[in-house]
Amino acid sequence: MLAEKVLNCIEKILEVICTVFVGAIVLVLFYAVVMRYGFHKPPAWSIEVSRFMFLWMVMFGAALVTREKSHIEIDFIVNYLPLKIRFFWINLLRLVMLAFCGVLIYYGIKILPIVGQANTPTLEISIGWLYAAVPAGGFLMGIYILELLIRSLREGYRSERLDEGSSL
Repeated sequence: MLAEKVLNCIEKILEVICTVFVGAIVLVLFYAVVMRYGFHKPPAWSIEVSRFMFLWMVMFGAALVTREKSHIEIDFIVNYLPLKIRFFWINLLRLVMLAFCGVLIYYGIKILPIVGQANTPTLEISIGWLYAAVPAGGFLMGIYILELLIRSLREGYRSERLDEGSSL
């Protein structure tokens, strides 16, 4: 299916970006520590760069764990529900999660023109780039939740396996 191939491609790209950002954050902060304590000349830009990469990495990572159904959940009660009720409950929660993603997208886009007017003190990059991670992450999570919801509805209530818990 074309949609699944596109989503797999997006997933691979997000994995690469998150991996690169983790490594870059470590390098930037290591450099900042060495410069601060070794040479008494801390780079002012290091905090801004690491903050930008960290926020984007968190939002992309949230999208990745959404697709993998790896978000933290308390499912010991759900595991005792009959299969049909569990199926209904899980899909209801997916709809709630989808609505929350819509809130992230709507208010994330709504605030962009306001925060986009301000710049970071050191690099003078628009703060809008920092806040843009919220609607972008909400959009990606929403796509993956929609994929899980469609797959679940297509396969029916027997798709929610007993040994895997609720698998949101």
